[in-house]
Amino acid sequence: MEFVKKFCRLVVPHEISNDDVAEFYDVVQSVIPTKVVTAYNEDGDFIEANVMAYDAAHGGHIYEIVLDHQVDIEEGEEIADLLAEVLDFDFEFETSLEI
Repeated sequence: MEFVKKFCRLVVPHEISNDDVAEFYDVVQSVIPTKVVTAYNEDGDFIEANVMAYDAAHGGHIYEIVLDHQVDIEEGEEIADLLAEVLDFDFEFETSLEI
């Protein structure tokens, strides 16, 4: 069975607050089902995460949510529009695309 990761990402030039991360998650999960990611922290302890955060190659920050299914164009547009209403900073919104 082939592994395909379905996700959406918020890409920003700066780190965002926990409140903004929560807004991002709330908007996404209000439109499309999300998955909890299981991982290990730096101490080797098992953790669960709704949003993964990491540094982008160009110095920005990426906030990623793993999804239950592929985002279609209508869902993607709805999420992007809702994010534009609640976030007061510039961002890029990306989704995975299965081809």
